[in-house]
Amino acid sequence: MVNLGQGVGRRRAAIIPILVLLAGCAGQSPRPFPEQPDRWLHLEGFELAVFENNGAYSEYLHIYLDGDGRPVDHERLTPSVDPTPNDALVLELMKRDPARSVYLGRPCYFKPDAPPCQSELWTTARYGPRVIQVLCAAVQQLAAEVGRPVALFGFSGGGALAVLVASCAESVSSVITINGNLDTVLWARLRGFQPLEGSLNPVDVGLPGRVATRVYLVGENDPVVPPRISSSFSASVPGRMVSLPEFTHTCCWIDVWPELLADIATAGVNNTMED
Repeated sequence: MVNLGQGVGRRRAAIIPILVLLAGCAGQSPRPFPEQPDRWLHLEGFELAVFENNGAYSEYLHIYLDGDGRPVDHERLTPSVDPTPNDALVLELMKRDPARSVYLGRPCYFKPDAPPCQSELWTTARYGPRVIQVLCAAVQQLAAEVGRPVALFGFSGGGALAVLVASCAESVSSVITINGNLDTVLWARLRGFQPLEGSLNPVDVGLPGRVATRVYLVGENDPVVPPRISSSFSASVPGRMVSLPEFTHTCCWIDVWPELLADIATAGVNNTMED
């Protein structure tokens, strides 16, 4: 059983080496989402998709937050009419988690025609107060349903949301990011994008003291959210940063996810040393 809720440790811990066959994973076809989620959460006019993995009992409920999906129509250079991801990579990670886990959809994702939805909520204000408020309420509701604290897992832009939600969801005691967009100002500058006006920057918000487990996973060959982003965050918000050689933004997390979860827990991730 994966336990990501240990207290902050002082000793140096080495992540157990992971041997993985990397050939061919960059060319994998997108993994489609099921036609319907397991259920919907109705909060403040939004409908949030919930996919569930009724894994083994664990002390913590694992909640997964996905990346930004398709915020922009790149052909027309306009906001997308539907930002829902077309690759269920994070859903697959959740399914492979041996603990009780939930994939929580973001506001307007899977239901972009909900009355409160406006394109700002998946473009310039994708990490803004409105989105954070709804996700905080959703995380608190899910935690209350099972009566357990939460470990938040955030991929890419979901990593930004995991940090920001942890600041207002009292149930969150662990944050694990995967190629997380944890310094949005630096990310925009490195990618040549306009700043995300209307969004909060995770590095400016940080993590509350109750979040004892802080793990920042990065693929060394990720051009979408370069490792430098997590390094910037880790310098300001100490945690355990783990760099995985030859991993990219999407490859090869699915292949090794259960082993990676177990290795992190076994190694004792709660210190500020980098690998």
